[in-house]
Amino acid sequence: MGEEIRIYVADLAAYNNGKLHGVWINATDYLEDIQDQINNMLAESPEGFAEELHIPAKLNSDSG
Repeated sequence: MGEEIRIYVADLAAYNNGKLHGVWINATDYLEDIQDQINNMLAESPEGFAEELHIPAKLNSDSG
């Protein structure tokens, strides 16, 4: 095993205002660590009022 599974979690408020702000997270981390990473990303939002996240289904045309 040992393979890292990563997900990109984006700030929905920033996305809705034309900005890309998010973080790559190791999906095999403990749930509390994942939540901390998401909370930190939202706290650093360029919009200043971020509360919601977005996980895109596909990031680019090369991802299959």
